[in-house]
Amino acid sequence: MQFLHRPNAVPLVSRAMDIIQSSPPTWQSAVLSNLLIFVVGTPLLVAGLSLSGICAAFLLATLTWRAFGSPGFLLVASYFVIGTAVTKVKMAQKEAQGIAEKRKGRRGPGSVIGSSAAGCVCAVLTIYGVGGEAFTRLWRLGFIASFCTKLSDTVSSEIGKAYGKTT
Repeated sequence: MQFLHRPNAVPLVSRAMDIIQSSPPTWQSAVLSNLLIFVVGTPLLVAGLSLSGICAAFLLATLTWRAFGSPGFLLVASYFVIGTAVTKVKMAQKEAQGIAEKRKGRRGPGSVIGSSAAGCVCAVLTIYGVGGEAFTRLWRLGFIASFCTKLSDTVSSEIGKAYGKTT
């Protein structure tokens, strides 16, 4: 906490907060926000992603923050937390049956990209204003729907592997 008592630290922290809270979000706010979140969230990220998966997730999170701000980021973060949790359900049993995700459920970049491709398209279309203001809500809806659909698929297949007979 010594850092915060230095006279130059307060303006620096204040400026960083101003950047993070930019409305509408900018690339600068997206990168800074995600750097902070990824540093703080490293233990959780390592539990659910390989190193290359973390890199892919950082790109996804930055694109998401730029397009939709913190609400979009929270949707993706919720997807990650819930998806990681259900993947870990009865992991030993899934491994014994040979149906567990590789790397103890830690997802790689292919999984991150595959899960987020439709949402990323909607984010890019939003950032570049394709279709104008009239389509912005449509792209947001597509983004939300893509992650809700992917989460329902992940939950059903992982819980099905743990408790069901087939998935």
